[in-house]
Amino acid sequence: MPGVAGQYFKNFGLTVVAAVLMSLAVARMITPMLAAYFLSAQGPQKHGEGPLIDTYMRILRWSLDTSGAAAARARGGRWKWLGYIKDHRVWVVGIGVLALFATIFSFSLLPMTFQPSIDSDTSRVAIQLAPGATLEQTEAVADEVTDLMKRDPLVESALSRIDVGTATVYLKLRKDRELTSTEFEKDRAPRLAQVPDARINFQSQHGGGGGSSRDISITLGSDDPKKLEDVGNRLLAEMARVKEIRSPRVEGNLQRPEIVIRPRFALAAQLGVTTQALSQSIRVATLGEIDQNSAKFSLSDRQIPVRVALAETARERLDTLRNMPVPTRNGGTVPLSVVAEIGFGAGPTQINRTNQVRQLTIGADLAPGLVTGQAMDKVEALPALKALPAGVTRLVLGSAKWQAEMLRNFAIAVVSGIFLVLAVLILLYRKIIPPFVNMGSLLLAPLGGAVALLLTGYPLSLPVFIGVLMLLGIVGKNSILLVDFAIEEMASGVPRDEAIVDAGHKRAQPILMTTVAMVAGMIPTALSLTGDGAWRAPMAVTVIGGLILSTMLTLLIVPASFSLAAGFERRMVPRLRRWFTTGGAHADPSPAGVTDIGAGQSPAADR
Repeated sequence: MPGVAGQYFKNFGLTVVAAVLMSLAVARMITPMLAAYFLSAQGPQKHGEGPLIDTYMRILRWSLDTSGAAAARARGGRWKWLGYIKDHRVWVVGIGVLALFATIFSFSLLPMTFQPSIDSDTSRVAIQLAPGATLEQTEAVADEVTDLMKRDPLVESALSRIDVGTATVYLKLRKDRELTSTEFEKDRAPRLAQVPDARINFQSQHGGGGGSSRDISITLGSDDPKKLEDVGNRLLAEMARVKEIRSPRVEGNLQRPEIVIRPRFALAAQLGVTTQALSQSIRVATLGEIDQNSAKFSLSDRQIPVRVALAETARERLDTLRNMPVPTRNGGTVPLSVVAEIGFGAGPTQINRTNQVRQLTIGADLAPGLVTGQAMDKVEALPALKALPAGVTRLVLGSAKWQAEMLRNFAIAVVSGIFLVLAVLILLYRKIIPPFVNMGSLLLAPLGGAVALLLTGYPLSLPVFIGVLMLLGIVGKNSILLVDFAIEEMASGVPRDEAIVDAGHKRAQPILMTTVAMVAGMIPTALSLTGDGAWRAPMAVTVIGGLILSTMLTLLIVPASFSLAAGFERRMVPRLRRWFTTGGAHADPSPAGVTDIGAGQSPAADR
């Protein structure tokens, strides 16, 4: 998995691979060696007995009951189709289909964010003043914010870093506080907004991207600055009415006052004033001549350029600029006001681009108690964003881009893993249909995790997807235990349903043991009794809920699905064999020496 999320999944994958290989070596070598020394034979013993297993066996036999279906098919005619209704296996598989739809519905109810907000002991306040602000003005605002935070009972210390026009205040929070760092920031943000003449906000942990350090960021791109500004202002006005977000504003696009000079080209040409002479006069008067064209003061070891410019106080008076002489071609001069219009205006302090496309970013803070997905659903539905005019596009940057990459790469990783496991199972089973039964059981894994997340209030995030990936491996293992045992029994001549019941009886106990052990190991992580569990708890809750529900569904649905698949394969394999070997010509459907997985079962029950 590439991208930011891939760094987490890669470490998870390497850890699982190393742990599984090590446990395999222990199970195949060390455990038998220790058993040979410390265990003694006790003779035949009962396995998997007790009220729980007995109840499961009654339910399992009922789920495999096809007597009503066989009787309906024997009557023939329209009663033949009634057999599918009376087939308990169909009802059990139908429960699995309902579980799949319930999974999709449950996940649609969960809000989503790229990564959960952690409870940090530090926080940062970003301060931005209007363009043109001096260092003294920036220091005064930073000192005011620092003093305000120092007086807060939850702040242990505050330190400011000041630049011209911008500043950052670093806060260290008390460890004995009752509020998390995110709750603290949401609660104190309105107090900071009251400081005048500055944009002040807490820097988000997620960083919306596109030059924004806030929870929510929408980035638009266009080559037309006027159209981009109009769309941004319209979107900003609509976002201000969304109750899930706070204080939306355009990021990094503050206008500063400037002198605007518009040449009168026709009149300048008549008077003999060239564009080069006009620009050079304006440059010398404001910024000074460039070093290549300026006079040099020679020293013994170097030359120092002499830059001439108007005094700072003179530039503030328009009359001085209006009367500035501009040379003509015939050697005379004319005032600048004759060949140009001079006035005050405003312009951007910086122009941001992404892939050479001019961008505009609108940032906002989340309302207390909400995550990114809940607010983004409302923002995405705004008319200004849904119907962007021609020439204006939506740029996906920052956490939104990482989240989209995570979903796409997670789907690719899961599908790739399923096909890899499917190929291995086909080679081991030497059959086609049973591996698909194993892979179908993976659809039962996420439902319990989604229900657990809904009950605990955790959103979908990166650690949740790591937990889902872990769930898929465990549920696939449970299914393989059942199907593999049943195939071995059937290969030795045991009837199909009897082999499936025996597989459930023999494998239910180890499946339940591993589930109980895994759930017990995850409970301390889910409770997060010490430290910040923002990353650990969602993953543990997902695994616990998924394991509990998927284990119950797997023990019921996989046997019924395998029974139907075995009957289907018994009917289809001879036909496919005949088709590929004789080109579709009539041949004996059961060649000598070939045994199907449904061998030993009556024809009526094969359906």
